[in-house]
Amino acid sequence: MRLGAPVPIAGGRNVRLLMEVAEGRVASAILGNGFLRHCVELGADVTVLTPGVSYPPFVERYRTRGVTFQRIPYDTVVRGGGRLVAWERRIGRWLAKRGMQGTRRILWRHVGARLAAADAGPLASLVDGKPPDTFVATDVNMGFGRSLVGLCQIRGVPTLGNIFSWDHPFYEHPSRPDRLTCWSPIVKSALVSRSGFEPDRIEVIGAPAFDAYVNPENVWSREKLCQVLGLDSRRPILLFATLGQFKKYIDETGSFQLLLEEIDAGRIPGRPQVVLRLHPLSREQYWEEYLAREDVVLSRYLGYCPGMRWWPSPEEVILAANLLRHADVCLSPGSTMAIEPTIFDTPSIVPVFNQYMPEEYERFFDEFWMSRHFGFLAQQNLVPFVHSVAEMTDAVCHALADRSWMSAERKIIRDELLGPLDGHATERLASAAVRAALENRKARSHRHFGGVSGSVNHDSEGSPPP
Repeated sequence: MRLGAPVPIAGGRNVRLLMEVAEGRVASAILGNGFLRHCVELGADVTVLTPGVSYPPFVERYRTRGVTFQRIPYDTVVRGGGRLVAWERRIGRWLAKRGMQGTRRILWRHVGARLAAADAGPLASLVDGKPPDTFVATDVNMGFGRSLVGLCQIRGVPTLGNIFSWDHPFYEHPSRPDRLTCWSPIVKSALVSRSGFEPDRIEVIGAPAFDAYVNPENVWSREKLCQVLGLDSRRPILLFATLGQFKKYIDETGSFQLLLEEIDAGRIPGRPQVVLRLHPLSREQYWEEYLAREDVVLSRYLGYCPGMRWWPSPEEVILAANLLRHADVCLSPGSTMAIEPTIFDTPSIVPVFNQYMPEEYERFFDEFWMSRHFGFLAQQNLVPFVHSVAEMTDAVCHALADRSWMSAERKIIRDELLGPLDGHATERLASAAVRAALENRKARSHRHFGGVSGSVNHDSEGSPPP
């Protein structure tokens, strides 16, 4: 399989970063918040490997001096696996669960990295031809940079992996970069305890996706939000954010249907309006019957990049931020919007019931959410998990009557789970990437002037992965 020809946009004699961006949502969150500009300002030339090169609006949105975009087919960055890889990961999970973190790292270094590198295929030319000073995997959990992480480690090129979301530490990672960046102390702790990464190789930077949320230039008034969405600013706004159709047989509509029935019965005061915020993986046709109501407004990301799934525009991100800011109450059975409202101290409620399939839904929720990222929230009682329509109605009414209800718990979520919310997370990610490249360039220069060839040692193991 051949790689696409580079699309250059000028550059200089700086350190060289190689990075992959394989998902639209990652591009929006990281590239959309100035990552490339920050890297160039810090003295880097960047090559972005992405399927998005084939879509001109993608390159145009992120065009930056000193940056080259190069197409890689989507099935190239997600390739790999097989029985040996599955066994390496299975044994790795077993070791990590038993506290054998050092052995887990050795297993990756001598087995996992080599298996990953063997899947690099044509990507190997990107490292073997003119080695970068560092490689950046923008979403370690999804595994798009897996083969390049393994290959770079074998070739002695430093690797940096970004943990893109709050729930990703609770899953097995397809690769183990030399260093990691993540949202917060809680996420860092989970990476250490569950996957055996070394704490001194993990940097807490915050969530790049939230930089646009807290940018003062992006703040709307409640009146402007209501004008854009066709809402009445004088009536309560309930935001219902769907989970996403992750399992085809699991119904998403149950608690939403009951919420509307409670509004119709007058048990929730103020004639609330409901913004139905559909997850990109939710199926709109399943919600069609509710959209004819005058008190239900649909909201969802519409931005799309072929081959990269949903790709929110800057304007869509700003709208989402202001919706979270001005909603009176947010309800979500599991999307990230279950915790994002806490950025703005907006009350959040998590319905964990379904009247149509109570047993199946409970098992699904326990297996996929409560045993993983929601565990911290549940153990600390940081958000109200409601198990019936009566509990849901009581929680909504309480939040409408007193917005400060559970405000102290929301502060814990902000401080410990969401991480820094100062608008500089993307800048810190860029700094971590360029710093790794500069350290590698300095080390190679030292070897050169010490009488050793300055070229990368293709037989070296590189720095030991975490």
